[in-house]
Amino acid sequence: MSYRFKNITIKKISLYYYILILAAIIILLANYPRLYGVDAFQVIWMAKALQDGALISDKTWLISPFSYFGYYPFSFRAIGVPMILAFLMSFLDFLSLGSFGLTEAVLVFNIILIIVIYKTSRNLGDRLFEEEWSRFVFVAAMLFSVNAIQDFAMTVSTRIIITITMIVFLNISIKMLEKGAKIRFKTIIVVILVFLIGALAHRLWMNSLITIIFLIFTLFIRKYKKLYQISVFLIIPISIFAFFFGFEFFGLNRYGFSADANFLDTSIFLSLYYVYAIGIIAIFFPVGVIIALYKLTFSFNDFHSFFKKKKKEHPQLITNNPKFRDSFYYLLLFLIPFLFFIFTTFYAIVVFLPIIVIFSVKGLAYIKNFLSNHTIFSMKLDWLFPVIPVFILTGYYLLRLDYYSRIALVDIILLSLVSLALFLFVFLINKHNSFPLSFSSLDSKKLKNFLWMVILTLSILTSSIINVEISRYDSLNSPYPWDNRYLTNEEIRIIEYFKGENTNGLIFVADRHIADRIGAVGFLPAFSIPILIGTPLFYGIISPNYVYEHTKFSIWDFFSFTFFNFTQIDPIKELRSYINNLDVRNENDYNTLLSYNIQYIITINETYQSGGVNNWLLVRSLQQSESFEPVFITHHLLIWQIY
Repeated sequence: MSYRFKNITIKKISLYYYILILAAIIILLANYPRLYGVDAFQVIWMAKALQDGALISDKTWLISPFSYFGYYPFSFRAIGVPMILAFLMSFLDFLSLGSFGLTEAVLVFNIILIIVIYKTSRNLGDRLFEEEWSRFVFVAAMLFSVNAIQDFAMTVSTRIIITITMIVFLNISIKMLEKGAKIRFKTIIVVILVFLIGALAHRLWMNSLITIIFLIFTLFIRKYKKLYQISVFLIIPISIFAFFFGFEFFGLNRYGFSADANFLDTSIFLSLYYVYAIGIIAIFFPVGVIIALYKLTFSFNDFHSFFKKKKKEHPQLITNNPKFRDSFYYLLLFLIPFLFFIFTTFYAIVVFLPIIVIFSVKGLAYIKNFLSNHTIFSMKLDWLFPVIPVFILTGYYLLRLDYYSRIALVDIILLSLVSLALFLFVFLINKHNSFPLSFSSLDSKKLKNFLWMVILTLSILTSSIINVEISRYDSLNSPYPWDNRYLTNEEIRIIEYFKGENTNGLIFVADRHIADRIGAVGFLPAFSIPILIGTPLFYGIISPNYVYEHTKFSIWDFFSFTFFNFTQIDPIKELRSYINNLDVRNENDYNTLLSYNIQYIITINETYQSGGVNNWLLVRSLQQSESFEPVFITHHLLIWQIY
């Protein structure tokens, strides 16, 4: 089977998609075996607790049915992803006779994520885009978005599941709009299952209800022609209202903007942020939205009823196909909630990434078709179109390099060359059944015509890799473990040390990130600051009855993605305040510390960070006492045994 792009015939199209999957897996393997993340280590701890029997034992934080979905105190994170990771750890351990463990389970989990992102994106792209090249770009833009790479590059993400559920729901909704069929029982079951998956993955799952609400609204309003037409013109003013309401509601103080920041500065910031956080494809998003709205507005046969004088119909703008109107009317509705959430930036991308990429690819398609349909451009399209993304990419990163001059450009160039070699290899396979290693095997004309597609895909891939490297650079290259966001060698040594110790009590750690990492990977009772998962219940710091007695239900907390509030001080925070001013040189204070069952304390070597997180009387007194010496020392960290 072959597919014809404009002047390009492509055979075995699936091979090109498989190259995208392979490139994503290469990115994943490039980060193996390092475990990266912040929240990811909380999910890892939950997975190990579930593997340890938290589902069925009394030693658990799952004390309410709402705990399974992250809606009860000390269960901020739902258990869906931890359960999958726990299963993978046990399964791989069984298959490998103990050789494979957590790192391999995270690797397999992320490979599954890559395949699911690819499959769901390809299904949606096949339904939305007519030309195969635009479907291909859509899948590449989804799979290589900065958001996706950060969520599958050797970390454990729960947020990416929400993006995937949005893709699935968009696919179901557009399928129903195109077929115009009644809702079937099978569809209802699928929707319920997908909602359940989302609810077990992340509390943001409630945002995916938007897809169903808009679907019902679209199905209802399409029956009333005038109301349908009027509502199209209301999208713009309502979107503008949502934008400014979101500005007032969320504000930009967190990004360094003052309350009187002007509209231009805010718009530039948001534009750069979304290109940075999604990828270079996002620069086409405004074009896709504007032209889609323009075409939708003038797609009604009797659109002249809104004007005093009938205007001339343009053949490219007028269509009698209701599929076009319904699908893009439905997609444009998502501008309203997106513009409301746009100031939350990170969470807006998690929820609305498919919508952003859809209109970005549409914008790219409109520009390409415009150039192709005008003689003055089409004559030079072979060399002009590849140059556009390259110049945009170069100009954008010349600006960024002023701030991030330490990017590993050699690695990025090497990745680009490897990707290019993979695409060229596919060309050779498609040209000849037997694969001779000679340049004569290449069809130079096809290669020249398809070159812009290769460059565009590499631009998407490379820009995302650069942005991921930028975002991770400072948290991956510090010589100090407390500044990094991955499991460091020093922390691995500490975990190995505790394997040989009889740890019956708690481990207080001066730095929160170190506490999260060694607590998760080593499955140790480590704590530093209050966290939202169930360690206080699991390690017996508080009892379930204490939680029941001081938990309050409130329907108004729905908007903060919860229904229950714990009315007392967090037990970890309370414990920290108790031990803050203890002096181990004082016998009464020492006995008090023992009563809190704190067996070990991990501090930062004062040589590297005087004061700071170590600026506690308890920690200082350890170093000043003649009765205590570190029982284990790494380059930057000290372990003290209390009993």
